[in-house]
Amino acid sequence: MIASNGGAAAVVAYLICAVFVAWPLFTFELILGQYLRKTFIKTWETIRPRWLSFGWAQFLLLFIAQSYFSMIITYTIPYIVGSCSTPLPWADDPEAYWFNTILNSYDNLNDKPPGPGPIQWRLAVSLVVFWCITFFSVAFGKNILSNITYVTVTLPVVLMLILVVVSATQEGAREGIEFYIGKFDGSELTKLSVWATALGQILFSLSPGFGTAITYSSFVSEKEDVYKAGMIVCAANSAFSIIAGFAVFATVGHLAWEEGASVEEVATRSGTGLAFITIAESMSFFGGGIENIMSVLFYVMLLTLGLDSSYAWTETIVSSVEETLVSRGKKYRTWQVTLVLCIIMFLFGLVFTTRMGNEILDVSMLCCSLVFT
Repeated sequence: MIASNGGAAAVVAYLICAVFVAWPLFTFELILGQYLRKTFIKTWETIRPRWLSFGWAQFLLLFIAQSYFSMIITYTIPYIVGSCSTPLPWADDPEAYWFNTILNSYDNLNDKPPGPGPIQWRLAVSLVVFWCITFFSVAFGKNILSNITYVTVTLPVVLMLILVVVSATQEGAREGIEFYIGKFDGSELTKLSVWATALGQILFSLSPGFGTAITYSSFVSEKEDVYKAGMIVCAANSAFSIIAGFAVFATVGHLAWEEGASVEEVATRSGTGLAFITIAESMSFFGGGIENIMSVLFYVMLLTLGLDSSYAWTETIVSSVEETLVSRGKKYRTWQVTLVLCIIMFLFGLVFTTRMGNEILDVSMLCCSLVFT
């Protein structure tokens, strides 16, 4: 997105949208949750009974987003396994490895048989692993979840810093970083599409409107300074994104140097192709026998970051369903509610493991992006 929207100008647009839109919304939701002591569905109903439908619309958005987001993160698991092989299994042709080995996509959608095609076992097994990790992390109480997130939040920060240092020492890294923070095309800031992209990025990253902030703040003490906590979370979230950009652009710069291409050309290979084709290819160019280590670090970082979001969203969904059931005189154990919901979202996610799953995933992502923008 940065490469397509004016380099550092896109970063400026992102920061402005963060400070003036996403951060205030996130803090407002924290205040609502702490004051009313309810999850997001009941919060909106308490404010105004007719707003219950708004709460359920948020629930539906979160449920759909979690169902397809789980697949995006699941893609990292086969790559983590492959990173342990020497040479890297995608070293010769990362594009063919992604489309043929991982996705097994149709060559021509016009000539394919009816339907999305058969489920790909490698992706289906990986999706099972993802949802098993999420279930066992969320199902047995918030104390267990908090202990797990200490690891899954700290680990990607450490991995990211290692990636920044190592990638910055490679040939071509300087050109990539200069493109990231040195190229400033101010004319891009006159385009509404740039602002829409920046806004969609920070809203999805921080997730105001998903109900997570309301639900989580309903659990904290009434004396907790949620304003301070909100500012810490907002600042840390954006800081991580910006610092991680140095690792990504240093790696992209190194790949551009290896290919003899421009940084912009390499960086604009957007979507899942950036992580699973472009950066996967760049891992093969790290010398000194560290390509396996770098590849493991990068994909484990993506996995743990994805799991953190999955924990928060799944916990939000589970808590809201539990609260709704209790209000109707029905009480089930948390692990039972979590198990049922995880199975349902896993079944919804199976469509993304088919031969046409990546195309369906792109459509799902586009629909959610349109909701935000």
